[in-house]
Amino acid sequence: MNQTHMELISRIFELFDTGEEAIQFLDAQGLDGGQFLLPDLEALCTSIASAIEKLAPQISLKNKLHEIGLNAPPTVARICQALGARETGSAEMHYRCSFVPLFRFWRRYAEFFLVHAVDETSLRSWYREEFELFRQIRETPKQDEDREYRYDFSIVVLFYGNQKMTKDCLDAIETYTRGHSYELITFDNGSDPETTAWCESLPHVKKIYYPHNMGSSAAGNMIFTMASSYMEGKYLLYVSNDVIVTPRYADILYRCMESDARIAVAVPLCNSASNLQAIPVPYAPNDMEAMQEFAENFNQCNPQKWADRARLFSILASMRPQALEQMQLAIDPFFCYDMFADDDFCCALRRMGYRQVLCTDAFVHHYGSATIKESQFQVMHLGREQFYQKYGVDAWNSLGTELCAAINTISFHQPGLLRILAINPLFGESVLALCNRLRECGCDSIAVDALTEDNRYLDDMEALFQRSGLLQDENQAAEGRYDIILVGTDLDRCRDLRAVIHAAAKYLRYGGIFITQHKNHTNFLTLYNFLQGNAMENDIFAHDSQENPGIVSIPDGALELLMSQSGLKPKQAIRVTNSSWKPNIEQILNVFNIENREKAEQLLLTSDTFCIWEKGR
Repeated sequence: MNQTHMELISRIFELFDTGEEAIQFLDAQGLDGGQFLLPDLEALCTSIASAIEKLAPQISLKNKLHEIGLNAPPTVARICQALGARETGSAEMHYRCSFVPLFRFWRRYAEFFLVHAVDETSLRSWYREEFELFRQIRETPKQDEDREYRYDFSIVVLFYGNQKMTKDCLDAIETYTRGHSYELITFDNGSDPETTAWCESLPHVKKIYYPHNMGSSAAGNMIFTMASSYMEGKYLLYVSNDVIVTPRYADILYRCMESDARIAVAVPLCNSASNLQAIPVPYAPNDMEAMQEFAENFNQCNPQKWADRARLFSILASMRPQALEQMQLAIDPFFCYDMFADDDFCCALRRMGYRQVLCTDAFVHHYGSATIKESQFQVMHLGREQFYQKYGVDAWNSLGTELCAAINTISFHQPGLLRILAINPLFGESVLALCNRLRECGCDSIAVDALTEDNRYLDDMEALFQRSGLLQDENQAAEGRYDIILVGTDLDRCRDLRAVIHAAAKYLRYGGIFITQHKNHTNFLTLYNFLQGNAMENDIFAHDSQENPGIVSIPDGALELLMSQSGLKPKQAIRVTNSSWKPNIEQILNVFNIENREKAEQLLLTSDTFCIWEKGR
């Protein structure tokens, strides 16, 4: 940016400083004592918005500065209007819940796009500062503040129009949030006048309203970042308006949060969500009576069903305010769209040493989205690239969810301490799934160490596991120490498969088990795409140029030979099949005139093979 632009940026933050001084004066004197400042504060917000608009062409990254700036002046005007009508309580609420959080969020948002994200060097410096903050917080013991809270929950419902759905959501909260005190806070993100008027007529006190829609990601970030300044509950309960809550949902989430100060987020199951957060349900999509009957039977508190996760989507989430306050630097304006803001949020929590828990003993209904428009795929691609730019790894390919379904079939119990070594755990999802399953089986003492071939995952590993290091470094683990060793992703993605198997054989105790999964690259879908000249549907390297796969395909026989040479023998194998491909493979079998059709069909239908190996003497 040229000198004129730099002077304008300096002027913008001088105005922000002046606005902050006005806020401090109003905090000290009260709105009545400082009422004379409000017209000037409205004009100041207009000036800031205008100055930022002049710089908009210079900002290359997508952002919501325009929408946030549009909301600031009318928010001050609303405070003035309430004071003029002698509605002091309403004016105070608008000031505390709407204006102050917006102004401070706006400043941080502007600082990011006008100062820290102006070029690659500045952006990398910002993220180095952020990642160092994560490490510092990770080393800090997690404990709640010792103080009294007015409520158990502050329930914030975010909505944009859709009055009927929002009403159903609020009605369910009133009906089923029993046994716990709460305050209701609605967040109207630019709804139509009819919906806004309806919400204003409701009896609850705290009603956040902005006339211009900022998008759910920016609004959600504002709630997470700023809610602690106006909430009076011990926990924030964030609810999207397309969720219908159910009996005992709040009690289960509250008990989960109370069980460990390291839990930053607790989320229930639902009927419609990705990320392994949904379950099949027996009721019709709009049959809420049958839904509540199902939930009444389903929602039975059971701490053994509280599953640690590496990533969770927060369609409804109980959150710990202390963790959110620590994340004020980490709530990233870079992710101004919905897609991958959740991934960034969860990555920050994970690296700060907080737990994220899926309460599989609690269920709520989620209407969700019936269709995904083409524009949403474009936004999804943009968010995925943004995540890669920030963290240096691909968000999807780093989860390591490949083994999660098969892990739930394992039955294992060992008295005393159970030692696990995770190799290439990525973000740790499959390793956490293994620990969750072992706890369900009665293993209550588990210790996990981790080794990786890729140093880009060390921050995640150090936050999740007791000891972490690089596989290629010597003496990173003790020989014959571990009861279970797990490769946290498909074997196909190992950079040096022989080194991985050699390490497993070295570190596993006699009688211990080694868990792996590998893809079948000769299945129907791969063959079909090859014949059509198409790329693989799930090209795991599409967004990660740093991947260096050493293997394209691992035949079962070759893998068994390699394992045998390392002293590992097969104990159990589960072939993951996709029966939906079956109608399409007959023509392939006919073309190639294959004699052993049963074996060929099994091979074509198999997508992955999950294996358990045992170390013998």
